[in-house]
Amino acid sequence: MSLSLNQSALIESPSLRTSALDGLDASRSQQVLNKAKAIVFAVWNGEGWATVEQLAQYFQCSIQGIKHIYERNSKEFRANETKKLTGKDLSDARSKLELASRTAQARVFSPLGTLRIAMLLTESEIAAQVRTIILDLIVAVPNITPPVQPPAPALPPVEQRLDTFVKAMKTLAELTGGRLNPYMEQNCKDFAANLIADYNRQLLTGTKEKWLGVVNFAESELGKKVPLSGTHYRGHLGTWVRTFYPHLGDRQETRLVNGVQQPIYVYACHDPVVAAGLTKAVEEFFAHPSPGAALRQAGAFASKKEKVSV
Repeated sequence: MSLSLNQSALIESPSLRTSALDGLDASRSQQVLNKAKAIVFAVWNGEGWATVEQLAQYFQCSIQGIKHIYERNSKEFRANETKKLTGKDLSDARSKLELASRTAQARVFSPLGTLRIAMLLTESEIAAQVRTIILDLIVAVPNITPPVQPPAPALPPVEQRLDTFVKAMKTLAELTGGRLNPYMEQNCKDFAANLIADYNRQLLTGTKEKWLGVVNFAESELGKKVPLSGTHYRGHLGTWVRTFYPHLGDRQETRLVNGVQQPIYVYACHDPVVAAGLTKAVEEFFAHPSPGAALRQAGAFASKKEKVSV
């Protein structure tokens, strides 16, 4: 991701948060938290867990604030980050987690889940310190540039091969005085016919590539209706992809948009990696309550006018 790493990017991008957590285990996560402020997780079933009340005390915020963060982003939390304790699990953990006897159920978080809370909690100085530590860890990881692969060997285009063949035949005819034996003449005719047939077959079959604008992709491939106006309108969807997922491509084509020829960004949707990235980007865009505000915080509108996406 070419987006500069700052706290706004960490707060607004679920994929960046998950990527930051993927390289950490429970022990390393707790070390990150302890750098900002000491925190103790109760061990239950061999793992460390903390209650909502304990997290509120750690982050110096309200219990309702922690609950609100989780409720808005519950789909983002993985099984090793949070659990809902009821029944026997609740009975077993009650004393270790210091839960009141009247508690009917409890939401608990692991060190990894607590880090995710810190990356989402904006009104906490402790959470801001934790985000700074996480960003330092991300920056410290060296960028590994994959080795450049040599291009795969390929024949020249059919037109070029046919042109070379015709010129060679003219030269051969000049050298022999136009006297080719029937066997060689037939082979030459067959070769030329096969080249032309292969060329025509490619034209008739068509390309297997599929280049789509992000709005086309969202509507035709994901079945989502992208509105022309409102908080989630199509112009913001295109800017969202270019801001938070620039690695998906930067190819532009001139297409007719609302009766006007305009340059728009198109993506190689025939590539499974690109298609998966676009799917994640579209889902995050529609899940966000205010994509325009997130884009402004990320500086998406600072330097140039938004492109129209189709």
